[in-house]
Amino acid sequence: MNIALSFSTYLPAFPPSPKASFALLRKLDHAFASLLKGEDSITGEILPGFSGGKKAGMSKTDMVRCKSLVEATRVSIVDIMSQDPEPGQGIEESDLETEGEDSSAWDSVEDDKYQMDVARVYEQTIMQLGELLGNDEGYEARPEMISAGLQCGI
Repeated sequence: MNIALSFSTYLPAFPPSPKASFALLRKLDHAFASLLKGEDSITGEILPGFSGGKKAGMSKTDMVRCKSLVEATRVSIVDIMSQDPEPGQGIEESDLETEGEDSSAWDSVEDDKYQMDVARVYEQTIMQLGELLGNDEGYEARPEMISAGLQCGI
């Protein structure tokens, strides 16, 4: 959680870098979702230290901390990725153009891809937290909430 917190804290200080940011966020989502399940969320392999069942994983306190971190990061990512990068701040105009293609069409395709990535930030973690915390903590993650977040840009 310290790495995820540091990432979300430092991210606003730098120009938007969607490719790198979303790659790291996908890895963090995989790690959190796996820890919450007690098994690798992709392969289903039991994680080391979880042979005693899910009780060996995150405590309720850690789950609530994780929930808070996830929600704050999702809001931050929406703000950061909605910024227009200034020339010379990480994304060069030549990076946005491909040979023989109209850059505005490329921007449209990339914008759609990044909007979907914004909506998927910590998606697996949110689903796991919704199942584990349920309504006891006032937190319920339903698929329609995630799609509503997509429409709102979250």
